[in-house]
Amino acid sequence: MKTVSTALYIAFSLATTSAFAASAAYDFTTLDIAVPGQPNLIAFPDDLNDKGEILANIRTNNLSQALIVQKPPTTNSKAKFSGTSLFSCTGIAFADTSASSINRSGEIAGSCADAPSAPSKVFGFVRYQDGSHVLLDFPGADGTMAFGLSDDGKVVGQFYGPLRTDHGGSLSYRFHCFIWDKGEYRQLDFPRDNTYVSCSSITKRGQVLGEYITVNLNNEYLEHGFFIYENGNFSVPFPLSYLHIGGPWTYLSDMNNKGTVIGIRSANDSTPDQLVLYDDDKFYDIALPSGWLLVDVGGINNKGDFVGRYAIQVGIDPFYGSPIYAHHGFLATPASPLLAAAK
Repeated sequence: MKTVSTALYIAFSLATTSAFAASAAYDFTTLDIAVPGQPNLIAFPDDLNDKGEILANIRTNNLSQALIVQKPPTTNSKAKFSGTSLFSCTGIAFADTSASSINRSGEIAGSCADAPSAPSKVFGFVRYQDGSHVLLDFPGADGTMAFGLSDDGKVVGQFYGPLRTDHGGSLSYRFHCFIWDKGEYRQLDFPRDNTYVSCSSITKRGQVLGEYITVNLNNEYLEHGFFIYENGNFSVPFPLSYLHIGGPWTYLSDMNNKGTVIGIRSANDSTPDQLVLYDDDKFYDIALPSGWLLVDVGGINNKGDFVGRYAIQVGIDPFYGSPIYAHHGFLATPASPLLAAAK
């Protein structure tokens, strides 16, 4: 693992902290999703669209499936919501489905396996409103995963190719982004040698949010960051992530049509992880309700609403003396008209 001096580490921490000096006000609603036919199971939200439809994933009986959820209420009270449908993209028993993105039309993108065990292959998919779907298989790839779906049906994700016996650093050559548009595939790589890429979202105008990791031939991280791609150009307006040296780190999960990005940052100073938002070239911290600890953040829609998961302490373990936490989903809506307004 790469090491840095104390002076450099302090510089990294100060740069990351100063980048998120402003704050944005949000209202939070607990969003625990009741799973049809599973009274003891709760699902957590992963994405949402402008209509308020929620996308979640569950695992029951060793099978992963996607769950589409009715529009949630706007109150701040805790509530449970029944899913409208469960689906598996291949229809093969015990073959997993993982949904990642739901667009304004209710179309869904994700990934699934074509067999319950090895040998199997992973495909991306797009599921349409009528329940039909198309499988995505980047030409020549060993596997394809779809992560982001635009309102006009473009898909981004990641594909991976065969391992090579004559080359180290498999991250640097094996994993690539792709854009799928009207049945056509296009490979997308960050313009740097020995760099892994993964793309999580794409907007209606074609902006892509991606992650890059530059490695050496032993797959040791040299640099980790996030980028925005548009019309052949790459920009890196975000602080680098230093998780590979212990922090501070940043993780960005989704981007809407405005170019607003939602994510998590950690200062690595024993303080809780922090929600962050990037909008109009500015960074904002978002405060959680008192007692909530951030676990994960999912997708953001074009209104600025986003979903995620939090933990709250409910007791103390009598034997170990450690905190006991309960996990819940949440829906966050902008309290600021500026952030809520769509361009």
